[in-house]
Amino acid sequence: MNELFEPIQFGPLKLKNRLMMTAMSTGFAGTKGEVTDRLTEFYAARAAGGTAVITVENTYIHPQLPHINKALGMYADHLIPGYRHLTDRIHEEGGLASVQVGLYFRQQVNGFPRYAPSASAPDCSPACKELTHEETDYLAGLFVDAAERTRAAGFDAVEIHACHGCLVAEFLSPFWNHRTDKYGGNPDGRFRFPLEILRGIRKRLGPDYPVLFRISGSEFTPEGFTPEDAVAFSIALERDGVTAISISGGLGHVNHVAIPPGDVPRGILLPMGKSIKEAVKVPIIVGNSMTPELAQEAVETGMADMIGLGRPLIADPQWPQKVKEEKLDEIRECIRCNQGCFAGIRDPKRPWISCMYNKVAGREFENPIEDAAVKQRIVVVGGGPTGCEVARVSRLRGHEVILLEKADRLGGQINVAAIPPKKGDFNRMVAFYKGELKRVGVDVRLNTKANTNVLNSLDSDVVVIATGSVPVRPSIPGAEKDHVFLANDILSGAEDIKKGPVVVAGGGALGLETADFLSDKGLEVSVVEMLDETGRDIFQGIGVREGLHDRNRSKDVSIITGHRIIEIFDDTVLISDRPLIGGGEETHIPANAVVLALGMKTADELTQPELEGNTRWYRVGDCVTPGNAFEAIDQAFELALTI
Repeated sequence: MNELFEPIQFGPLKLKNRLMMTAMSTGFAGTKGEVTDRLTEFYAARAAGGTAVITVENTYIHPQLPHINKALGMYADHLIPGYRHLTDRIHEEGGLASVQVGLYFRQQVNGFPRYAPSASAPDCSPACKELTHEETDYLAGLFVDAAERTRAAGFDAVEIHACHGCLVAEFLSPFWNHRTDKYGGNPDGRFRFPLEILRGIRKRLGPDYPVLFRISGSEFTPEGFTPEDAVAFSIALERDGVTAISISGGLGHVNHVAIPPGDVPRGILLPMGKSIKEAVKVPIIVGNSMTPELAQEAVETGMADMIGLGRPLIADPQWPQKVKEEKLDEIRECIRCNQGCFAGIRDPKRPWISCMYNKVAGREFENPIEDAAVKQRIVVVGGGPTGCEVARVSRLRGHEVILLEKADRLGGQINVAAIPPKKGDFNRMVAFYKGELKRVGVDVRLNTKANTNVLNSLDSDVVVIATGSVPVRPSIPGAEKDHVFLANDILSGAEDIKKGPVVVAGGGALGLETADFLSDKGLEVSVVEMLDETGRDIFQGIGVREGLHDRNRSKDVSIITGHRIIEIFDDTVLISDRPLIGGGEETHIPANAVVLALGMKTADELTQPELEGNTRWYRVGDCVTPGNAFEAIDQAFELALTI
C-alpha cells in the first residue's frame, strides 16, 4: 500500500498521504447551523486516524436554505469562531481541514420557493422560479462570501459542491438546465455559472488559497451530465485556477451512484477519474467506498491521484492507520447498507447519522467506552451481531467475557443476510467480529449450546442472552406440505428448489431478497404481500429498496400486493384480495414450491434461566423484540456500556 502514503503537492499544500475524507452530511450541527462538540470531535477522530485532508460536510450559504435538518451553515460571520475551534482540533490531530460549501433549492427543508436554472426543470410542477441574471450574480456572491469565511475560520481549503443535483450541478447538467441564454445551451453556457463562482473566489482570495470542485464524472442518466462533459468542465476549471477536482457521480433522486448501496460496483467512477486525469494536471480525487486494495490499485495505475473516503471513515476512523500498518483484517469495513449514514439524515425519527456497527460514530466527544468500575465475568449466549457487540464492548471495558455459540461459526442471521444477490458485503461484518473478538481476548466457544447447567457451571456474574429470532411458520392451511419452505432455509442452502413456478409469501426485505435469489437461478417467481406495497421494512430513499425492486422487475418477478394467502395446495396457492380475513375475489396462482418469508419471532431459548447465586441476566436484541440488525447492535452497544 506504499503509493497511498506517498506525499502529494496540493497547490501550496504538501499532503502527507493520498487520502481525503469526502463531504458527508451528519446532522451533528446546531439548529442554526453552528458547530457543536459532537461535530468537532467526529471530524477530529477522523484526522487522528491518519487521513491527510478532512473535508467537513456541505455547508449552506443562505440562512433560509439548509439542505437537511441540523445542516452546517456558512452563511454569516458569527459562525466563524465555532469553525476556528473545529479547524484547530483537526490540525491538532494531524490533518488538514477543508470544507464544502453549497446551495440547494431542490433539497431544502424550510419551505423556501423552488428556484432553478430553468422553470421547466424535471421536478418543477408547477413551474420553478427561473433564476434571473441578477439572481445568479447574487448567488455567486454568496459562494465567494462563504469561501472568504472558510479562510478566516482556518480551513486550509474550500470545496465547491457541484454534483448530486445541487444548484451548481443543475446549471451544469442538460437534465436540469434547459436555458437558451448565456447560462444554457452548449457546454460553455452550462459551465458559465460555476466558473463565475471560481473566478469570483480567485479575485477575492487570490491565486494561492486552495479551491476544489466536487463534480460528477457522470450523472448516469439520459440527457444528464456526461463523462465528456466532465472532462471538458475539468479543463475549464483548471484554466480558471482550480486546485484539485473531486469526482462523484449520479443523481440521488434518479439513481444511487452518489451514495451507492451494495448493488453498485465498487470503483464505478474510476474510469471517469482516469479520463479526467489524462486531460488535466491538477490532482484528481476519486472515491465511492473503495476497499484498501482497490484504492491502492487506483493510485498505482493512474486512475486517481488521491482517494476519497466517505462512509469507510464513518465505519472506521482508523482506516488509514490500519492500512498503513498493514492491519487490513482489523478494519471495520463499510458494508454499504446505508442504514446508519444515509438513512440517518433522511429518517425523521433519528437525530443524526450513525453506523450499522460503529456505534461510537458521532459520540466521540462522549468517549462512551470507558473502563468498568468493577470488572466482572460475563457470559454472552449467542454469536450473532448482537452477542458479538455485547462481547466486544464488554471486553474493551475490562470485563472477562465468554461467548457461547451453538453453531460452528459466528454471525448468526448475518450469514444468511449476506447470501442474496448484491449482499455479499455483509460478510465483512462477520469477518470483523470474528477477528476483533479474538484480538481483544473474548473466549469464543463455538458448537456450544447453552442451557441452565452450562451457564451455572461457568460461575459468571452476568449472563447476556442474545439468542436472536427464528422464522415464523404461520397457520395457513397447507403450510406443512413438503413443497413449502422457510426463506432462511432456501438462502442458507439447507433446502433447494429446482423447479418453478415459486410463490414467495411475504414482500418484506426477506421475501424480496429471496425472490431476487430464486429468480437469479432462472425460476419463475411471484411475491404475495398483504400490504399495499412491498419492501416497507426497508428505509426508502437510500438505494437499497429501490435497487431490490429494480432487479426483481428486470427479472419479471410478479409482485402481488394487497392479497392474503388463504390456502396452499399441491400445485397452486389460493389468494384473496381481502387481506384482513379473506373472502372477496379469490384466485389460484401456480406454485410448485412455496417459500415463507413472513417475519421472525423471538427464539424460545433461555427465556427464564434459573441461575444460581447472585448472577444477573439480561436479554437483548431480537430475542426481546425482533427488528433489524441496526437496532439490535445499537441495543447491544448500549447494554454493554451499563454492565
